Amino acid sequence: MTSGGLAALVREGVLLALLLAAPLLVAALVAGIATGLLAAFTQINDPAVALVPRVAGVGVAIVVFGPSIANQLETFANRMWPVIAALGASP
Repeated sequence: MTSGGLAALVREGVLLALLLAAPLLVAALVAGIATGLLAAFTQINDPAVALVPRVAGVGVAIVVFGPSIANQLETFANRMWPVIAALGASP
């Protein structure tokens, strides 16, 4: 395998990691904005009030998007195992 091909695989892996993390990050962002607005309107500045909805939002996102994330990760891993084996076998 050439260094260009290896760089393309690394780039694809990093892009996949970003795409798989995106739903969880968006859920945390939406929950953070919502709790920030609620805290600003009610003037409650307790850190627990901000943390619990974010954790709940990420938990819901894991339940909803978990199967899709696992499927995409499994597909990528199944394509990478032969490449990793070929790299290990080459002198």
